[in-house]
Parts: sequence; structure tokens; C-alpha cells
Amino acid sequence: MTETANRPIKALLTMHEFIEEMKASGRISVTELAERVDRPPSVTHDYLSTLQQLGYVTKIDSEYRLSLRYLELGSIVRKSVPLYNIARHDVKQLAQESSSELVTLSIEEGGLCIALDVMLSSRSIDYETFPGMHFQMHSSGAGKAMLAHYPDERVHEILGRHGMPAKTENTITDREELFTNLEKVRETGVAFERGEYKPRMQTIAAPIMGPDEAVVGALSVSGPAHRLQEDDTESELQNSLLSTVNVIELNYASQ
Repeated sequence: MTETANRPIKALLTMHEFIEEMKASGRISVTELAERVDRPPSVTHDYLSTLQQLGYVTKIDSEYRLSLRYLELGSIVRKSVPLYNIARHDVKQLAQESSSELVTLSIEEGGLCIALDVMLSSRSIDYETFPGMHFQMHSSGAGKAMLAHYPDERVHEILGRHGMPAKTENTITDREELFTNLEKVRETGVAFERGEYKPRMQTIAAPIMGPDEAVVGALSVSGPAHRLQEDDTESELQNSLLSTVNVIELNYASQ
């Protein structure tokens, strides 16, 4: 959910429906897509054929899917974000030092976390996280790391816009409890997510601050709960995480 336009263009809203449904479905026929978005097949076909002409949809036999043009656009946009270019080497290095853990560089946009870069040195575990992935802030380590350094008014605005749905039985869904948690994040400098986003998974995250002390993003390390619950492992990962964040902040300030 984002801010509502003063005079939204219905055709663009309809196209957005088609794209979102195709994103969720993968390959899909005109008839099936028409049923899912509740539009006549003829109208659905017109939209798909137009998107195909523009290069945003590909037809395979009798089905359609989103084209790799979106990959091109996403790559261009990502490279335009200064934090990505500054931190990408350090993200890779931290992943190499962190065994099979997942390292994610995130930013906030529109009140949601966006995975700007995702790095995993071992493919033994499928974390189901990818660059461009959006996720809510209250249930993620990276999100809480950033929220902790936002003004209270901004936090309330984000929660009011996106709510606090439960991803798991451990997700914080109460505002007062969340604000108490954010206070601990400010005190310790790190945010912990213990099975709040995905069962049996844990995350340690730290905010990345700009030279004006404003939050520019967050860096997180995620892994199996049984591994990160080990005191030595958690302490080691936390130290590596904070050391990497310090390097990124220094490089960011020098740009």
C-alpha cells in the first residue's frame, strides 16, 4: 500500500493488476489471467499484446510471462543507489567470512524494506531471499534496525500504512512492544529477529548511518536459529557485522 494519487489513471491501475498477478503466477494464459483480475478476455489480451509490443511481456506458446526487461530496469535502478555501489564489496566479503549465513543489504522505500543486495557463500540452505524483495519492517531485523533510528512519528506512519501482520507466531504485532524493542536496538546498536519473519531462522542487523546521522540502510546476517543461538557464533557474527558497517559508513561519508 502506497500513497494514493490525486487523480489516478485507471488504465495504469489495471495494468498494475495484470503485472502483479503475472508476477505471482509466472506463465499464464489469457483466459486464466482474465479470470483472476476479473476482466473480459478481450481486454486482457489487448493489455498483454501491448505489453508484449513494448517488451515487458513475453509469449511462450499460448501463455504469457513477464520479460527480462524488468531485470534490466532493476539493475539500472540499483546501480543508481549510492549505498549499493559503496557497500557491495563489503557485503560479499562479510558473506565469505560468515560460513553459510545470508548477508543482506537493505534500504527503506515507501515504508518497506527492500533487499538491495543479497549474498550467500554457501548454497546449502535456500533462504528464499533475492535482490529487490520487499518485506515489512516490523518483522525483520533490518527493518527494526532502521525503525529504531526514525522519529516516532515516522514509525507510526509506517505502521499505520502497512499494519503489523504476523509472519510467524513470534512476530511482534503490538506497537508498544515494538517500541520497547526499538529502544533496546538503540541501546545495543543491533537488532535481533528471532523467528519473527521465518520459523527457525534468526537475524542480526545493524543500521547504516550517513554523515548527518540519518539512516541510509541496514546490513543483516541471517541463519538457522540453532547455529546463531550459540553464544560464540552470535558474538562473532555481531562483531563482524558491526565492523563491516563501520567500514561502509566511513566509505559512504567520504563520497
